[in-house]
Amino acid sequence: MHLLQVHDPIENEKLCTFLIEKALDKLPPGKEEILGIFDLRGFGPENADLKFLTFIFDAFYYYYPRRLGQVLFVDAPFLFKPIWQLAKPLLKSYASLVKFCSVETVKSEYFTEETLPAGFRD
Repeated sequence: MHLLQVHDPIENEKLCTFLIEKALDKLPPGKEEILGIFDLRGFGPENADLKFLTFIFDAFYYYYPRRLGQVLFVDAPFLFKPIWQLAKPLLKSYASLVKFCSVETVKSEYFTEETLPAGFRD
């Protein structure tokens, strides 16, 4: 879980870049886009970090163009909506890639039983 007051912002950016690189390395031949999943279950004020969210989308915009296929915001609580309204204009064209969905949607539309991440299992 992302905790603004606990984790070093520079280390968060390094980890994010590492994970993007790792995801791109795992793409099968012929595939160029990755799926970004933000599990927002349990999201609270201590997790709100507009600067980091902007960093993620800027990284894709400037350094990994056309490598982000879609972004899922999973089970976003009401508290997240105002943050999204602030972030959306900053995300340029990437804002159109965002889809708000439920855990059930992720399970049924994006993964098979074999590929479902552990955090989304019952």
